[in-house]
This record gives sequence, structure tokens and C-alpha cells, in this order.
Amino acid sequence: MSYRNASGILVAAICISILLHWKIFSLDLNGVHIWRQSQNEWNIRNFVRHDHNILYPKISALNHGEKGSLFRSEFPLMQWSIAQVQRLFGEYIFIVRIMMFLISILSIIGLFHLILALLKDRLIAALTACSFTFAPIFYYYSINPMSDIWAMCAQIWMMVFLIKYIDSGQFKFFIRSCLLLMLAGLCKLPFFICGIMLLTASVQGYLYYGRSIPTLFKKIFFLIIISAPVTAWYILAFMDWEYQGVFRGVSVGFNIVDFWTYFKFALFHWVPMHLVNVFALLFLLIGLKSILIRNTLTNSIRWVLLSGLIITLIYYFYEINMINKIHDYYMLPFLIWLHIGIALGLHSINLSRYRLGILFLFLAMPVYAYLKTTPYWNQEHNPYNADWFKYSGTLQSIVPADSLCIMLNDNSGVVVAYAIDKQGYVFDRDDLPPAWIEDMILHRNTYYMYSDSRVVDTSGEVRPFLDSLLMERGSIRVFKLISSKKVLDRKVNK
Repeated sequence: MSYRNASGILVAAICISILLHWKIFSLDLNGVHIWRQSQNEWNIRNFVRHDHNILYPKISALNHGEKGSLFRSEFPLMQWSIAQVQRLFGEYIFIVRIMMFLISILSIIGLFHLILALLKDRLIAALTACSFTFAPIFYYYSINPMSDIWAMCAQIWMMVFLIKYIDSGQFKFFIRSCLLLMLAGLCKLPFFICGIMLLTASVQGYLYYGRSIPTLFKKIFFLIIISAPVTAWYILAFMDWEYQGVFRGVSVGFNIVDFWTYFKFALFHWVPMHLVNVFALLFLLIGLKSILIRNTLTNSIRWVLLSGLIITLIYYFYEINMINKIHDYYMLPFLIWLHIGIALGLHSINLSRYRLGILFLFLAMPVYAYLKTTPYWNQEHNPYNADWFKYSGTLQSIVPADSLCIMLNDNSGVVVAYAIDKQGYVFDRDDLPPAWIEDMILHRNTYYMYSDSRVVDTSGEVRPFLDSLLMERGSIRVFKLISSKKVLDRKVNK
């Protein structure tokens, strides 16, 4: 197939995705996994407004992070990069979504080149990239602020250059692959485990292709070098984490019944309906059969890919308790492997003979992705009080932009604060001790309180600290707190 025709399929898929996402580009955060997205958005806001240092990502809640609002998770390259664009053009949500979509386009192109490097067939590479574009999980996260997308993009291109290295033996491709692995690991730690493929390729080259021990040591040296920044960052971040369930994995409350339940859910729900477009499932099944009965790939490539797939499966089973039935974005590392399977399935079919059926399936993919994911951006998939979002504009404007506020109820520390665009002290479970309010007024320059908790704001112990009700919208009340002078007078009079 000509380069022009393959490019036409890619461009068509990307353009269709843009059209289907059109209304979402200007839509503020809402819906599925708004907690994680809001946390990333607060990193971006604080890089723009306050501390420009990439080593100091901050969130909104001064009582949830380390040393105030400092909160280190993955290396904030995505957040910091988007912040640089917003510093030039303004804090608009569509800038965030466009930046995410540009990286997603780079992922689509990368997958095309990966399949092309594996199977040497432009049509199959283009069709697989099209299927990847409309895999519901990718379609949804492709324009949402999730650093997993940046990490997956880096892993795809890491694999592209690794395959080129295996085919050509040119060391420059190995170096590029190493650098992209480092980038993937910094953006999201689980993607770093696929460095096993680079190690496998290095050892395999020494054992089977007569390459020297100095060459093997040189490769291992580069792997150690690129591991250093990833290791350093996550050691630094790890010290800030109060909850370390991600590292403890399946050892946290292991239960064989839950384990089996989560695995069945992933295998029979997430894989066919979320990780793979249902209209691409046939190609995946054919691809699995193809893997068992024919050797489409060379031995060297097959063993390298197998090492990556095995380590990804180990990662899933280790983190299965954390992934549960909720954290679908932890499944993104599987997207590459599933689409290699789809490519092998397409490779096993006489595309000319079944072209009408295949055309129908590929035309149906965007429709399914659109219908499946459109509700994910709606309030019904947002577990937080809808009034925070319904009245967000009014709630933002009633209090000066730079005022520190008390906010409740919010178990995330970032979602409600994102909706009303305020920083301060965030509480949950209808719980706010009066002594804490006193301390925040006297020592922490806190002047206002946002509350959807009648348990707290009608409490006889809390009401003396409330100067006046500024606004009530739905279940949300905004109060001005009494002055520090009145607090001191109250202490004297006790």
C-alpha cells in the first residue's frame, strides 16, 4: 500500500476524532476520574500562578500536601509543559485539552510506526492505528489531563526505536529507546517496567548474535544511567506519600474472591468494551489464534515483546487490588499489547476478500467510541456534589481570588477547590473541630468558608466563628469568618 493511502487513513481517523471531541475541547473538567484530573490541573495552575520550579508541584489543599500544598506524585512534566503554554496564552481549559490531544496524535502516529516496523505493511499499520484511536479508554483520556497518556506515548516510541535497533543493529536507536523509556518512567512509574525489553534485547544480542561483552556492558551502563533520574524522583516523591498502597500492591488486604472478581471484570468487561473497541474484537481474537499457530515475527523480536508482555501482566496482578474495578487508566499499558494482537489478526486476514465487512467495522468504531464515552464527561459520573459545578462561576466570584478558604466536604482535597478555584484548607466527613477554625483564623490568614455540610455550619460550636452568610446556592453556603481580633476577644472572655 502506498504511503499516501496509509497517511490518508491516519489523517481521516484523527480528523474524525477531532470532530467527535469538538464540544469537549472547551468543556471544563467533570465526569469520570475528576479527582486525578483536578489534581493535575492544580499542578498546572500553581506552576502558572506561583512556583515555576518543576520540582515543586503543588495542589490546592494546604493541609493535604507535604509542607503545605506541595504534593509529589509522578514527575510533573505534563503539568509543567502545559503551564508554559498557558503562561503565554492564558489559563484556558481548551489549551490543556489541545496539548493532551497533540500528544495523543503523536501516540497514534507512533503506533502506526510500531506496527509498520513489526509487520512491514502500511495498510495494517494504518488500520491498527485507526482502531487504537477509537479504543474507548484512549478516546476518553486522549484530551483529559492525565499523565498516563504522555507516558504511553513515550513507551510506544521507545518500542519503535527498539524494534529498529533489533532490525538494524544501529546503536543510535538503542540510545533513543533508552531516553524514551526514561521519559515514560518519569511521567508514570508503571511504564518504566517495560525497560525489561531493552534488557532482553541487550542480553539476546550478546548470546545469539555474537556481540561483545564491552557492547553488552555499554548497553547496561546506559540503562543504569537513564534509571537514575527515575529512581531519584520517585524516592523523593515516595517520602511525601502518606498512603503507599501502590508500592505494597496485592499484599494490601489480599482476598482470593476479590482477586478473581477483579480479574474477570478486567478480562470480560474492560478488555472487550473499553480497552478494545467492540468492533475490533474480532481482529484481536484472530490475532490471538495467529500467535499460537504461526510465527509472524522473528525470534528476536518475539522474545523481546514477550518479556514486555509478561512484565505488564505481573504489574497488573501485583496492583490488582489498587486497580480494582475503578482505576481503568492503570490498564493503559495493555493498550499497546492488545493492538499488536489486533495487527496480527488483520495480518492473518485476506483484506481484499473481506473489504466490505472490514470497512463496516472500521466505520462503526468511531460511533461506538463516541456513544460509549460521551456520558463519561457528564455530571452523573462525577461523585461529588453537583452544586459545586452547577454554581461554580458564582461561587468563584463571591470571594477574592487570592483568599484562603475553608472548604468542605471534599475527600480529595482538589475537586471542590478546582470547581470554585480557591486554595486553603479542605475537610471531609462533616468534621471540622472549632479549635481548627480558630487556628486557621489566627495563624493561617483564612477569611472565608465554603460548606455543603449543615452538620458543621449549623453547629453551635462553629457558628460563633461565622461572621455572615455571603451567599447560598443550592446546598452550598459561603460564609465570611470573624476577624482575628474577635477571636482573641472571644478567648479572653471565656
